[in-house]
Amino acid sequence: MLNQPRLDEIMLLLTQHQRVKASDLAQTLFVSEETIRRDFKYLEEAGKLRRIHGGAILPRLNEEQPLQVRSRIKPQAKTRIAVCAAKLVSEGMVLFLDTGTSTLALAQQLIGFSQLRIVTNSLDIARLITEQSANQVLVVPGDVRRNDNALIGAHTLEFVRQFHYDIAFMGIGAVDLELGFMDYQEPEALLRRELTKHSLRSVILADDAKFGHRTFINTLPFSAVTTLVTNRAPSGDFATRLEQAHVDVLYP
Repeated sequence: MLNQPRLDEIMLLLTQHQRVKASDLAQTLFVSEETIRRDFKYLEEAGKLRRIHGGAILPRLNEEQPLQVRSRIKPQAKTRIAVCAAKLVSEGMVLFLDTGTSTLALAQQLIGFSQLRIVTNSLDIARLITEQSANQVLVVPGDVRRNDNALIGAHTLEFVRQFHYDIAFMGIGAVDLELGFMDYQEPEALLRRELTKHSLRSVILADDAKFGHRTFINTLPFSAVTTLVTNRAPSGDFATRLEQAHVDVLYP
């Protein structure tokens, strides 16, 4: 069973030292290492730390966790988001799916379609859709970023501007009450800004762990996006801001 005072103590020690070991915490807090590992998992899913071998570190505002790490965070929530987002899709549409764990979960839902034209900057999404469905896939050019198999850069942006998309499905680094949608790195922010200009409907996929966090780059104000798909209803303040910005909020 999770113990809030213990979680608070872990975060206090992590804030003080920037890095903690599971073995040290187990001795300090008089619990097993397995208990500490469960605490790490819970805190990572809440976006408060990043698990590493034998311990944990604080996430940085300008450093997004690797795709392999992010795939472990709220996988069930991302599946629910993907199922909800897939309801926006109809055969014959032109879609853009950017790189991310939520968009990859959505790609899994789209293999049941057969007449979509999907443009993506994710090599993982392109491979999944190509191997498991009859949908047409167009991969943008760009430089390959090895930690998440994303195609990024000036060539990517130039290519994206040539088309009009029925829906652009995008992930996001964080959702801040005052600053809106935020990212860790400039390539994602630039791509998502372009996609909102060239899409009939721009859709952000964000699980509830993204809300209330602030990262490095102001990507988009709430008003720039038509739809937000999440796994549960946003809290009162967020619900008010999204309503004021005329964002459609969808959740299971």
